[in-house]
Amino acid sequence: MRAVPSIAAAFVAEHEGLRLESYADPGGAWTVGYGHTGPEVHAGLRVTPSRARAWLAEDLRTAAARLQGVVERGAIEALSEGQYSALISFVFNLGADPKWTIWKRVNARCFDAVPVEMMRFDRVGRTRLAGLTARRAAEVALWSGGAGTQGEAAPPSSYTRAEPTPPAPHLVKPLFASRTAITGAAQVVGGVSAGALTVQQTVAPYAQQAAVLGKLTAALAMFMAGCGVVLLAIKWLERREAQR
Repeated sequence: MRAVPSIAAAFVAEHEGLRLESYADPGGAWTVGYGHTGPEVHAGLRVTPSRARAWLAEDLRTAAARLQGVVERGAIEALSEGQYSALISFVFNLGADPKWTIWKRVNARCFDAVPVEMMRFDRVGRTRLAGLTARRAAEVALWSGGAGTQGEAAPPSSYTRAEPTPPAPHLVKPLFASRTAITGAAQVVGGVSAGALTVQQTVAPYAQQAAVLGKLTAALAMFMAGCGVVLLAIKWLERREAQR
């Protein structure tokens, strides 16, 4: 398994914060250190900073293992240190549901599409939380080569891992929902452009910590539009062959 980068540990430690005395998170789970939870954590527990760092290292290795369970080894090796660290933070915070589209994007090496997928995960249940929006914006900045500094405080990961954190719906309708390939292509181009614009608008309040996002989202719209049209053409050819 690829080693956890030091920048991932620093990033997660900054965003989780250090609590040396156990507390009940919003879901009632006893939590301590850097968002650590488990049967060994109970009411009244106090830990040392070194114990908290040791648990953080263990939890990050667990997150990396979960990431390896949904992303192919080759794709993981193709990630930069910042990209790999951003995904470890993402999994540490939310888990790694195999059904999430983000893993398909990573496995397909469509790395420019990953920030749009990341920004979909900013809610608990149906409620969008500013703290999670800030966390996702920081991860996007880290993914893109920025510092990804702290923004508005997010709920502890012990809570977001345990509660439903569904991604926001995609803005684009499924391919071939319309009657013609031309209309379908227009949906793809319009949808991915809207997705890139949504990312840009969402992270605008965090522009100082993610200066690279302006260029990223502009390139993202163009790249994803091209990928979408190519994919549409391939699917159309497959359907035509199947009808013969």
